[in-house]
Amino acid sequence: MSRFFAFVVALCALVLAGLPRAADAAEMTFQFINSSEHPISVKLFSRGESRQVWPSVSRAYSVRPDPAAQQLKVTCKAEEPVCWGAFLAITEESGPIGNGQRQTRNRTAQMGVGERGQRPCDECCHVCTDGKLVAPVKLNTRSDPSVR
Repeated sequence: MSRFFAFVVALCALVLAGLPRAADAAEMTFQFINSSEHPISVKLFSRGESRQVWPSVSRAYSVRPDPAAQQLKVTCKAEEPVCWGAFLAITEESGPIGNGQRQTRNRTAQMGVGERGQRPCDECCHVCTDGKLVAPVKLNTRSDPSVR
């Protein structure tokens, strides 16, 4: 029976050694203020080994228009850079009204590292640190010089 007990203890030790350590994970909180008139979509992108995207590659958080900061808490790998990207679909119309010559143009306003996380933006990236509260980011498509 003692050999079996020693085997179980050794097996448990091997399993536990293969699990990620709690020290590798951290929770940090991003804050956003949307001073535009429309909800703005936000994603967070790991620039480290994990290449994780929050909430996912195909989804985005929605930051509603509000002068108060809205928080997004994520669990990330400690010491990994995490960057924010925001975007808003914009429809622009031009031309005379009523004569059928009105033109519509759709574009996407990109802020931070953008919708796919590929734009350069050093001030949009923060090192994942447990308990870190990132200073509020003001999202506004009219005043952001990095918007395209």
